[in-house]
Amino acid sequence: MKYLFSVAVVMLALPVAVSAQSGNNPSASQNLEQGRAMIREGRLEVIREELHLTDAEAAGFWPIYGQYRDEIDAIQDRYAAMVKNYMKRYEAADLTDAYADELMETFFSTRRGRLDVQQKYLPRFRGVLPALKVARLFQLEHKISAEIDAQLALVVPLVDPS
Repeated sequence: MKYLFSVAVVMLALPVAVSAQSGNNPSASQNLEQGRAMIREGRLEVIREELHLTDAEAAGFWPIYGQYRDEIDAIQDRYAAMVKNYMKRYEAADLTDAYADELMETFFSTRRGRLDVQQKYLPRFRGVLPALKVARLFQLEHKISAEIDAQLALVVPLVDPS
């Protein structure tokens, strides 16, 4: 699909953004914000290109989608903070069982939060779009998130239990 190229281009910025999370200098923070902005813009581009909205659908959809993304992005901010903290602690060899419990709770909480927001917005999206377009929207959202997760999996080291 055409959108995969867009996602791939956006994903090129992700490893830089994740590396920047573990730094404490202003340019690292700036790189992180630039990477996240590129991901947001890339996601919007994919949705615009692949959802094929009529003018009437777009008028109803985009305000709801903006609210939806605001809520999802707030959850993703918690997830990004978790990854940033994990990377710092990993690099400092400061991983404990108590921290592992906290890490898992945050991980599952963000996953549940995402699902809760998606379920909350499902009827709103169905109110302005046909069911097939709503299904396509959630497929696109899932595919983009899976690409991001795959890129994170490449750069975030596993916990070493020893």
